[in-house]
Amino acid sequence: MVICFQCPDGDDSSEEDTKEVYSPLTLEKLARQRLLREEALAISALKDLPNILFPVMFEEAFINGHTKVLTAMIPVWPYPYLSVGMMIKNLNLETLKAMLEGLDILIAQKVRSSRCKLREINWRNEYHDVYGIWDGSHELLPGFMTQKQPVQNSPDCVVKKELKVTTQLEVMEGRLDESDTYLFQWAQQRKDSIHVCYRKLEIQGLTKATVIEIFKFLHADCVQDLLLCRLCLEDLDFLNPYLRQMNNVLNLKLSHITDTLSMGDSEISLLPTFHYLQKLYVNDVSFIYGNLKGFLRCLKKPLESLIITDCNLSQSDLDCLPDCLNIFELKSLNLANINLCDLLLEPLGFFLERVRHTLEYLELHSCGIQDSQLNTLLPALSQCSQLRVVTFNDNDFSLLFLKKLLHHTAQLNQLESEAYPAPLECYDRDVILSHRLENLCPGLLDILRAKRKPKEVTFETTQCSKCGGFYLYDLETQSCHYEI
Repeated sequence: MVICFQCPDGDDSSEEDTKEVYSPLTLEKLARQRLLREEALAISALKDLPNILFPVMFEEAFINGHTKVLTAMIPVWPYPYLSVGMMIKNLNLETLKAMLEGLDILIAQKVRSSRCKLREINWRNEYHDVYGIWDGSHELLPGFMTQKQPVQNSPDCVVKKELKVTTQLEVMEGRLDESDTYLFQWAQQRKDSIHVCYRKLEIQGLTKATVIEIFKFLHADCVQDLLLCRLCLEDLDFLNPYLRQMNNVLNLKLSHITDTLSMGDSEISLLPTFHYLQKLYVNDVSFIYGNLKGFLRCLKKPLESLIITDCNLSQSDLDCLPDCLNIFELKSLNLANINLCDLLLEPLGFFLERVRHTLEYLELHSCGIQDSQLNTLLPALSQCSQLRVVTFNDNDFSLLFLKKLLHHTAQLNQLESEAYPAPLECYDRDVILSHRLENLCPGLLDILRAKRKPKEVTFETTQCSKCGGFYLYDLETQSCHYEI
């Protein structure tokens, strides 16, 4: 149990001033808003609206619920591609119905408008941009991003139809929400003219009847992002025939999966082979203990990212890492929140040496690693010349061994972000001594500065068990401050 010497009392007098800064609307935005208030006028104006104004008009109509305008815009959309992007949070059932009604009008037209170029609508929220438009020439319009291009060596789904709707499907506790249900039923009725491509499939909790019904219609080859959550091994066994149909999965996440049947390694290996898997994320999966080798058997090609968090690993799990051929081109390794304090880390060191030419991200925070264990990792760590991000915070390093670690990471010229633990000398009988961290960190930073110019460095204490806060010394402020 670690506590602060003096927890903050909650006084908000030092909080930043968050007064809103008034920003007047542009004349163009005012004109759009005025036009949209008269929906009939806005619809009639579409035939003369310049192409470049369609995206901003669409955004305004989508966010503010001008459903009649949305319906009218779809049949005259002047670009091949339309992506809702982060506006998906505004997608309610009425907005969805309006856009699908626009598609129905487009499908029913015997002769399309010469202006309409629409081939695909994307209803996924995977991009940070508000939305994107792609006109086929990869040229950017002001303020907009192009479509994300397909990953190389990952074949697209083979279904080819005139119109395509790319979206995601969430099965929560065995049920679809209202919007997903409506889209699913709408697409089934129009399967001859429109292909609905579910790029992302999330199954959280399982009802077998729902899954059976979904896979009667869903094109499994379309799924690239697969999340399986809050299941047990019996559920995985049921899903396995459907998983075998997903030939293009790039990202697989298994989270909160329990071993209720006490199955062994032979059962774990029943996970199908994923030919194009790039990222494997395993979080809070109890039966991975002693079975990591079985998990990694599902890989056909070299993995780029391996994330295992909040799990228990055995010594045999670490021992298998240097012998797993399909992770030797790894770019990212994350073993956060895994208790490694009682394990021998030599195999992990051997593995780091094997991936030293490709590894860019290494996250080993909250692993309980101690001084003697750190020694076994340092020789390999200093050879990982491509590392851009390392996190070692919330481990048990003394000042002496933390300095050793810094002497090794100081040789890594590609590092952009580094997080280290406060040394054990910053605690006294489980009390955080923030002034010691303040005094020690300048000297620790000097170790890095002697070899290179560090970009982003933090030293963090463990969390206070009383208030949940911690103290952090960072390169930017070069001071110790409280975080929560």
